[in-house]
Amino acid sequence: NSAIPETPVIRWLERLMDLRPGESSSTLLIALYYFLIIAAFTTGLVARDSLFLEHHPAADLPYADMASVLMMGVFIAAYIPLSRQVSLRNLLVGSLVLFAAIAVFFGWATHYYPDWNWLYPALYVWVGILGVVSTTQVWTLANFLLTTREAKRLFGVIGSGGILGGIFSGFLSRSVAKHLGTECLLLAIAVFMGLCPLLVILLWGKRRNKPSEAEASEGLPQAEGPRNLQQSFQLVQNTPHLRAIAMLICISAIVSTLANWQFRATAKASLVEADSLAAFFGAFYGYSNLVALLVQILLTSRVLRRFGLGVALFALPSALIAGSVGMLAWGTLWAAIFLRGSDKVLRYSIDSCALQLLYLPVSSKVKIQAKVFIDSVICRLGDGVASLLLLIFATFLRFSPGQIGWISLVLLGLWLATALVARRHYVATLREWIHHYRLSSQPSSELDVDFSLTVVLGADPQAANPEAVLQALEHLEKGQHPAAHPALRGLLSHPSPDVCRKALSILSAAGDKGALPEVQRLLQDERTEVRAKALSFMGHHAPIDPLACFQDLSLYPHHTIRSATVSFLANSGVPDNLETARLILDAMVKEEGPEGQKDRLAAARLISSLPDCFEEQLGCLLEDSDLEVESTAVAAVGRLRKRRFIPHLLERLSDPRIQAVIIKALAKFGNAIAGTLRDHLLDSSVKIQLRRVIPDVLVRIGTQDAARVLTECLLEADSVLRLRIISSLNKMRQSHPEVELDPVLIETVLAAEIMGHYRSYQILGTLGGQDGNADSMERALDESMRQEVERIFRLMQLLFPRHDLHSAYFGLQSKEAVVHDNALEFLDNVLKPQMRKLLVPLLDSDISVAERINLANRLLGAGVLSKEEAVLALMESQDPWLMSCGAYAIGTLGLKSLEPQLDKRLDDPDALLREAARQAKVRLAAR
Repeated sequence: NSAIPETPVIRWLERLMDLRPGESSSTLLIALYYFLIIAAFTTGLVARDSLFLEHHPAADLPYADMASVLMMGVFIAAYIPLSRQVSLRNLLVGSLVLFAAIAVFFGWATHYYPDWNWLYPALYVWVGILGVVSTTQVWTLANFLLTTREAKRLFGVIGSGGILGGIFSGFLSRSVAKHLGTECLLLAIAVFMGLCPLLVILLWGKRRNKPSEAEASEGLPQAEGPRNLQQSFQLVQNTPHLRAIAMLICISAIVSTLANWQFRATAKASLVEADSLAAFFGAFYGYSNLVALLVQILLTSRVLRRFGLGVALFALPSALIAGSVGMLAWGTLWAAIFLRGSDKVLRYSIDSCALQLLYLPVSSKVKIQAKVFIDSVICRLGDGVASLLLLIFATFLRFSPGQIGWISLVLLGLWLATALVARRHYVATLREWIHHYRLSSQPSSELDVDFSLTVVLGADPQAANPEAVLQALEHLEKGQHPAAHPALRGLLSHPSPDVCRKALSILSAAGDKGALPEVQRLLQDERTEVRAKALSFMGHHAPIDPLACFQDLSLYPHHTIRSATVSFLANSGVPDNLETARLILDAMVKEEGPEGQKDRLAAARLISSLPDCFEEQLGCLLEDSDLEVESTAVAAVGRLRKRRFIPHLLERLSDPRIQAVIIKALAKFGNAIAGTLRDHLLDSSVKIQLRRVIPDVLVRIGTQDAARVLTECLLEADSVLRLRIISSLNKMRQSHPEVELDPVLIETVLAAEIMGHYRSYQILGTLGGQDGNADSMERALDESMRQEVERIFRLMQLLFPRHDLHSAYFGLQSKEAVVHDNALEFLDNVLKPQMRKLLVPLLDSDISVAERINLANRLLGAGVLSKEEAVLALMESQDPWLMSCGAYAIGTLGLKSLEPQLDKRLDDPDALLREAARQAKVRLAAR
């Protein structure tokens, strides 16, 4: 399991093939495995075609292909159940040994018993099964060993191994056929297949050193693998992504079989003897695979990484369209060579890698059986359909090889349409994968509150755990529509008094007068705290005179009696009663001490349900020293929409203890305060702590005017405020999709953020490695750059709301290579080409920091050449943390030329920045 020793040659090969450290061993072993498989298969093709055409006419080829389809179905019907019973390692080793033994048998039989008529059709069928199954096994093992991004980069290297195998076997077949005879080729197949089990055993050992897909996707919904051929068919039929792959491969097989028949029939008309045909076929396969190798090395990785999967899937059908037109126009051997050569060159290079990428998002539990079924049964089914078409058009209707091109052109149009569908399902499967991963990885506290309360209550709300119910009610109380849950009224009879009180509080805040009958019964409850809360509820929503309704007032707390009395008098409509209510309320507001707090709190709760005549009392309560009283008064301001108190609320908005209540209260004013909030948000003289909270108010307002204010402030210099503005726009787009945003402005801000992120890498490259201070500055830069990436993703989500970019961002943060690569591959397929070219290198874990710095220097035109430039960029960043690190660097590095920057920050509102500037001045003075 050790890696290949580092030597200059190995390092050169790694650079040539774009291999990362530690990948050489596994990748080259898979490539060698594929080399041997394709060498065996290509040798088998030369032998079977030559021997079959020597003993049978070309018109019999469709019958042989149809027999291959039927026998493939029989073979796979036994293979799929077996694949569930044994490990992939044992399955591969056992089948490879079996294929080698069968090759030995055919070599012996064709040499000693060449007159057996059944031998050559049997050889034809067996080579078809060998090629499909053994090739599928190589890519299945590669799927298990590589992640999505690794596969996109390394499949080209692995494919090159197969192409080299085709080149080697092509020229080997030509030489052997000329000097030893075609029958000897079958023994070469046995040698190639006999070496493969050793490579599988080595590769399986290396698999233990990598996290598997199953480990990375733990917790994700996984489909159960099919048990037999019928279930495999149903799985493919019912899964859109697998169905698209199956259709693509089936159409591809039909067109390829037609092109192969056109090629062989044209060759047979020119060359008659078996050895001559074998030499021609061997040379063709050798030279075509040589061209395919060049395409693989020079184009495959570039096409996949630069243009994406869609262009790669279009390459082969586009070339075959040109070849089919050539056959229709000329019908010569050279036209047939071009047609079949296009198929061979692109099928085993660009197209093969693209098709294998389509399987990567498929669940590991179904991948083996589904892939084997598609690559064998469906592929052979395509061969069978092609054979049927050839029987109809070539045998009965006497179409020439050139005229078969009309059928191919129709199928090629369908192929292009299917490729579009397959790519769309590939992206959708990736999106679903990372979305499920995000949901399975997020903490339970992020689950929907309404669902959480339902689960907590279960079938019997009265028996629910009080602590769990209270926790769910706490979450529900924070929502915008707390009374919407049907279980709240049922909790009024819960045995826990705390649960009853909390349910009453939520129902009261929501103004649910439908609960009055249940609440009125609680006025006689044996628990004092429940009676008091019920009386408070009645006083707010159904004013009653407690002096007339209750004989024993001692059963109720003093403040609840006073509160109910004020409510009754103020809502009676009698002027004298209103004045009496004001006197009682004044007394409640002025009460002091622990008992007085209960009166003041009751008064604050009461005011919002009274006529609008108690503004003075509300103002006193807003100045109360008790935080709970003040919070309740703030909520009353919001419900009454008292504009007079807006300045007071804005002044208190930066206090985190009362912030959430003020945000809710201000949001009640709606568009009426949008202009005021805009002025505060844009005013640099307003405390930054207050400005950073205003976006939360605007998002709760949720109107077009509020969105316009947020969009107008997107270019704010303070990075924390900018992030909060962008986050608020994300929340607004999610809760109010009808709100329109300015896409041009958002694209401008996004471009600025991306350029700023590249600039951060330039600064990192200049400051990294400075003695004594690199760690602290790099940590600060790292945190700032993480925020830059978050802002970039949030802006992209605004531009492309239909893409699940939030899940992609979440997946990119994962340390699991499978998760990270799937998220990056999703981005690679949904972003526009220009955006993909800019952004993906910043997110790809395979791209080193040094490579990103070089890319930043090329993109921005000039690098950060000196420490002074890098530190100055930090000081001008408008991020207090980065500016503090810049001040620290000025003092530590002795950059006296930047001392004026410190002088500007000595009176900065941010305490950390002020202290960093002061200490830096001290260090400079000491030098």
